Amino acid sequence: MAGRVRFVILLHSHQPVGNFDHVIEEAYKLSYLPFVEVFERFPQIPLTNHFSGCLLEWLEKKHPEYFDRLRKHLGPKAQGKEWEMIGGGMMEPVLTMLPSRDRQGQYREMSDYIHTHFGVRPRGAWITERVWEPALVKDLAQADVEYLTLDDNHFRAAGLRDDELVGCYVSEDEGQTVRIYPASERLRYLIPYAQVHEIMAHLRELVPAEGERVAVYADDGEKFGVWPQTFKHVYQDRWLENWLKALQQAQDEGWLVCSTLSDAYDAVAPVGLTYLPENSYREMTEWALPAQTLAAFERARDSVKDDPRAKEILPLVKGGNWRSFRVKYPEGGRMYGKMMEVSAKIAELPAKTKNLAEARRHLYRGQCNCPYWHGVFGGMYLPHLRMAIYRELIRAEKLADETLGTAEECVERDFDFDGEAEYKLSNSEIALYLHPSRGGHLYELDLRYADFNTLDTFSRRYEAYHDKVAHAVVGNEGGAQSIHEMVKAKQKGLEKLLNYDQYLRESLVDHLSPEALTPQDFSSGKPRSDWGFRQGAYEAEFLEEDSPAKAKGKAKAKKSGVGLNLTHEGHIGANQIALTKKVVLEAGPRFSVKYELKNGGHSQHQGFFAVEMNYNLLAGDAHDRYYSVGSQDNVGRLKLEKDFGTQSVVKLTDHWLDVSLALKTSVPAQLLVSPVHTVSQSEAGFEAVYQSSCVVYQWPIKLAPGETFSVELTQECNKAR
Repeated sequence: MAGRVRFVILLHSHQPVGNFDHVIEEAYKLSYLPFVEVFERFPQIPLTNHFSGCLLEWLEKKHPEYFDRLRKHLGPKAQGKEWEMIGGGMMEPVLTMLPSRDRQGQYREMSDYIHTHFGVRPRGAWITERVWEPALVKDLAQADVEYLTLDDNHFRAAGLRDDELVGCYVSEDEGQTVRIYPASERLRYLIPYAQVHEIMAHLRELVPAEGERVAVYADDGEKFGVWPQTFKHVYQDRWLENWLKALQQAQDEGWLVCSTLSDAYDAVAPVGLTYLPENSYREMTEWALPAQTLAAFERARDSVKDDPRAKEILPLVKGGNWRSFRVKYPEGGRMYGKMMEVSAKIAELPAKTKNLAEARRHLYRGQCNCPYWHGVFGGMYLPHLRMAIYRELIRAEKLADETLGTAEECVERDFDFDGEAEYKLSNSEIALYLHPSRGGHLYELDLRYADFNTLDTFSRRYEAYHDKVAHAVVGNEGGAQSIHEMVKAKQKGLEKLLNYDQYLRESLVDHLSPEALTPQDFSSGKPRSDWGFRQGAYEAEFLEEDSPAKAKGKAKAKKSGVGLNLTHEGHIGANQIALTKKVVLEAGPRFSVKYELKNGGHSQHQGFFAVEMNYNLLAGDAHDRYYSVGSQDNVGRLKLEKDFGTQSVVKLTDHWLDVSLALKTSVPAQLLVSPVHTVSQSEAGFEAVYQSSCVVYQWPIKLAPGETFSVELTQECNKAR
């Protein structure tokens, strides 16, 4: 028979756990609903859909009529050609991030959900962000996945040529197999920005001399209405309608047949066997590179892209591994460590545990991929998405602790897998995580009563795209264009915020400096303080009175008075200075830190000692989030940069979260506050994001040889009301 193209349109729609209702509602009105409305006018063109479980649950609650609409197109009673629903990880996790038990568990939960609500059992799977590792084959096959799509970029990285990407390939691991379809990157860039005739001309070029070739277009649903300028282009200017008309005409002419992925699987035999290397879509592998390396990579790539020889070489050149985001951004690494800790606890629960299903549900929600990485997409820079992940993980951990009896712990373990031990002190109301080898910093403070990590901060660092910020255009001039080609900003003056932190914005950060530090020093991210005390390695040991019985990396302790001793010694000038901080978790939502600074030298030491805390209460300019100082209530919003002079108490209040954080000092000190803003990229362009508020107590120090300065800080965590 004459050759033809079997063409699959696969649309992936997703909204992350924790996204704002109004944002999802806008996406529904601008994309999810109108896309289906237009498609329904072309009953001979089927559609393959993937919705993330978090989006499906939102739609079920907010727009159940949309479920009714989708059901009409699924199964044998479909009106027109049958549509298809494929599965995936229920809460849209990057599967390579998860233990095998959670990979299969997430897929099976999604499969059950689709079967319950739509009456069909999915056969295929969407691979989140197309992050692929060969070992996924076994887990997916054991979860009854028959087929999936990855970018054609994955196949080129395995050495396959474009003329070999004519259908699906079988891939195998430990005797288990799945079929994998290449999805066209070329179509991903053409649709919906190119003229319809250009897209159809490209599809026509794919027609084989004889037989049938499978071509897959797989892309984000939000691209059709939510991305900048696309609603007007796709719907008001009738681009989608015109494209579907052209597809229908091509079907009538016989050189193209529109198909679901399942029909392609049943009708066309696989091309052969292949083993795809670890990979993701091209842009993702680039974003995973260290920033300076990425900038150099982009310059090198752009310098050779017009060289005809590069066409053969560039498909074999890739960026980094998705797992490298945990190194590039330690904030993501510690979130991952929390997730793995909670997953392991839930895996210990007996099968008949009353709260097992609920605990696992919160864990799965805490595995939603978005805040674990950053690129044009990804939500690592967005505090409300990180907050949602910690909320789910804390809820899951509390449920596990009820059964395991592990709420009150004193634990030494490498929680973030960096090769160094961290320490956890917890009771039923709060949990502290400290990193001795990184300045003895407090890097996580879970308010278990509020399901909130108040130290979920984010440090400012150079990003390759920062080189473009000063040249970005503010506004929506111009027509629809690919996000990857835009150089736009959501506001003016962002280049003035491009400050970079010399250390991670954590808490209990110790500063020894010859001169008094100012709020501007902390805003700059480069305070003139000694590196060793600020971020060097501290010696750590549990307080002797705790005497925890260690076993398998865990140690239970009594309900109150759990503590950790942290010490660091270094030279300041000619003097040997020893700093000790004793962190004690008291009963209830409260802990104290007893500092001792001793001059072990032979001359007087004079300078300043400061302790920095960084709190993230999600919004710097909200009326219900503010500072109180001493007896003065509501002295300014959290975006404030100010020297409050000598004080003994500072409080941060957040009525939206119902959280009040009071930091008290036994020795009155100079109180400095400053905000931390990052500049990041998003689908709409570059933007400033409030990340945290820096709170510093600073004392002048004058120590004779052998003399000691002592002060105690107390952190009280309560409800705002």
